[in-house]
Amino acid sequence: MESTQQPRTKFKTAQDWYNFLQSKQGRISGPELFELRKACYAEIETLRGRPLLIYATKFLEGMPPGTPNFIDLSDVDGFTDLINSVKGNGSVDVLLHSPGGRPDATERLVGLLRGKFKEVNFLIPHSAYSAATMLALSGNSIVLHSSAILGPIDPQINGVPTRSIKRGFEKAKERIAKEGPEALPAYIPLIEKYSLELLELCDDSEKLSKELVSTWLKKYMFNGEKGADKKIKKAVSYFSDYDTHLMHSRPLPMEKLTAFGLKIELADETLQDLLWEAYILLNGFFNVSPFVKLYESAYGVSWGKQFQQVVIGPQPQQKLKPQQ
Repeated sequence: MESTQQPRTKFKTAQDWYNFLQSKQGRISGPELFELRKACYAEIETLRGRPLLIYATKFLEGMPPGTPNFIDLSDVDGFTDLINSVKGNGSVDVLLHSPGGRPDATERLVGLLRGKFKEVNFLIPHSAYSAATMLALSGNSIVLHSSAILGPIDPQINGVPTRSIKRGFEKAKERIAKEGPEALPAYIPLIEKYSLELLELCDDSEKLSKELVSTWLKKYMFNGEKGADKKIKKAVSYFSDYDTHLMHSRPLPMEKLTAFGLKIELADETLQDLLWEAYILLNGFFNVSPFVKLYESAYGVSWGKQFQQVVIGPQPQQKLKPQQ
């Protein structure tokens, strides 16, 4: 007896998504969009043979300040829901799309995942920057779409790379030592802007990111591998070297990562199509809704964070009546 089940709608390109929206003429619901994503997730699970968890945020377009799309401690709630939705404690895939965030929060998420699963693999359909790269490097393996990238893990303080802050102080110190007290007035604004305690914070932040990634690589990706220490040191040095990358958001595609012996591979053709479809559906949902962060699985979890910016125009001035 032939199956009467209709083949699911597939989205191979962003154009497919826009054509779909146009055909719906705005008549589409959140649950209907989730069913499209869930069907894609199910195919990835079938292909990979393990459960899939989704952690995705909206960040590729310019987002206003204060948008809650970074890795932070509130993600503990979402990851707890995701982890508890999966039965068993074997292997799991995490689809990751994020600009990064707080290293301490990332450490909490790694602890949650490793407290449940024996093996964690990360699938990157588009971008995982900064602390999201750190999170991916805690995996047993990383699978990239051919368009996907990781990023440097050098820390930032208030959006400024710590290496830039330290370099400013180093240059001031060198100039003053070379030219004498006459050079000091030129650097007073820098000294006034950044306290000396900030230098300690910069050093500690750089140390923490390197320490976390080194620990995770040794414990998971290179577990039990002889001679791994040299590979780990070389890889961590590269990912954290601001002087090499020159900007915190420098893309690190597959061809830049092959020299470090990391368990990073490009997805095969079938998985590439599914990862890109998942990205199209997630990014499309972000663009038609106020959501900026999603936690999802095929096991009943689908929620996230919304953010809307309200622009208030000039208000008419009330005319005051002269008092008698």
